[in-house]
Amino acid sequence: MSKVLHWIKFALLCLWQLPQLIVALVMLPFLGKLRLVANRHYNLCFEGEKMSGGISLGPISYVHKNSSLMTIAHEVDGHTVDSKIFGPLYLFVIGIPSLIWAWKYDYRKHCYYDFYTERRANKFAGLSVTKTCKLFFQ
Repeated sequence: MSKVLHWIKFALLCLWQLPQLIVALVMLPFLGKLRLVANRHYNLCFEGEKMSGGISLGPISYVHKNSSLMTIAHEVDGHTVDSKIFGPLYLFVIGIPSLIWAWKYDYRKHCYYDFYTERRANKFAGLSVTKTCKLFFQ
């Protein structure tokens, strides 16, 4: 019976996160060969050989093939929580601002993790940032 409840919960989460799931599926052909690196919290995290950085979209996260455990935790344990909280609004509240920040930020002036979307993800994932802007587990 518990397996049935897990599948029901997963199906409801996919429905709640449908806009993100659609974007994640559209990205699939552009990421090259994928390898599953994490499966937790109703989220599948894949390393993509053509992926740079990381992105969480509903129940799917993609990271660069040489990503650290902290990057994977940031995506899977961090952004995934916001995805579940905001559902269909996630792309507007977290996803798009985070993407713009990743494109525009200047590492000489700011720490990447100072932006609200990244700070929230780190908090949910139990990660901290050093003064040199490096991630570490708390």
